[in-house]
Amino acid sequence: MKGKFYGIGTGPGDPELLTLKGKRLLEECDIVAAPKTKGEKDSTALRIVAPYIEGKPLLELVLPMTKDRQKLEEAWAKGAEEIKALLDEGKNVAFITLGDPSLFSTFMYVFRPLKDAGYPWEIVPGINAPSATAARLGCGLSDWKESLAVTAATNDLEDLRETILSHDNTVLMKGAGKWSNIAALLEELNLTDKAGAVECCTMPEERAFPDIREMPEDLSYFLTAIIRKGQ
Repeated sequence: MKGKFYGIGTGPGDPELLTLKGKRLLEECDIVAAPKTKGEKDSTALRIVAPYIEGKPLLELVLPMTKDRQKLEEAWAKGAEEIKALLDEGKNVAFITLGDPSLFSTFMYVFRPLKDAGYPWEIVPGINAPSATAARLGCGLSDWKESLAVTAATNDLEDLRETILSHDNTVLMKGAGKWSNIAALLEELNLTDKAGAVECCTMPEERAFPDIREMPEDLSYFLTAIIRKGQ
């Protein structure tokens, strides 16, 4: 009997935002798989679930932060093979991922080959960064018939311009590295007053910026901005 593979969204950062189902499955599973970057002591997702997995065997998957597609695919394939070996032993493995497994998550790259190979699986959704950020800023993501785009702010600036212009509301994720350019774009489009952002939402180091003019230069990778043209 092969083991079952679980993808569990841990939520945006606050351990209390982990779902009850996610907590139960983490307590019941045989092994927890946690992605981390090279040199990282432990992952953010691992810190969130630490109170619920004390003493449980841990499989740390080193997944590099790189744009080199070949290196990424090699790391994803290696991670999938390590998990396959455990599933073949009948172990149930829970892969934890920050936020939700379906939104900008490394989980999907490891999950797809396991799904294609016929292993039993279940994905447990988590609270995503856009929802947490909207809650923190006290705004809606989309009302009535408003259109909503969720995109990586690391995309080309002209692509971001087109996305913003063609939707009522836009969520920009992971834009810290080019925020000065994004801020200039929003100013050009007369949308500065329509935008807000939160860094490390619900984490202890959280910083909220209802007025993006007040944002500093030292921003974290975990940055989510919401642009509301619809209201």
